[in-house]
Amino acid sequence: MITVEQIKQLSTAEKLQVMETLWQELTANPGVSPASPDWHQQALHETELAVREGEEVTHDWELAKQSLRDKFR
Repeated sequence: MITVEQIKQLSTAEKLQVMETLWQELTANPGVSPASPDWHQQALHETELAVREGEEVTHDWELAKQSLRDKFR
């Protein structure tokens, strides 16, 4: 198992890759998804409202991930 100390030694790009891999593993089985915390629904509602009111902008997720990869390589 990887330890916290090992994670701390990773570069930012490596940490992002680990996060992406973990998320892919957590969501690989459609019948078993991680439970969202109670505050998450409220945060989603607030964000949706901010987007509708023009206070928040959205970005294409694939483009955002690529931008982060490019930035931290």
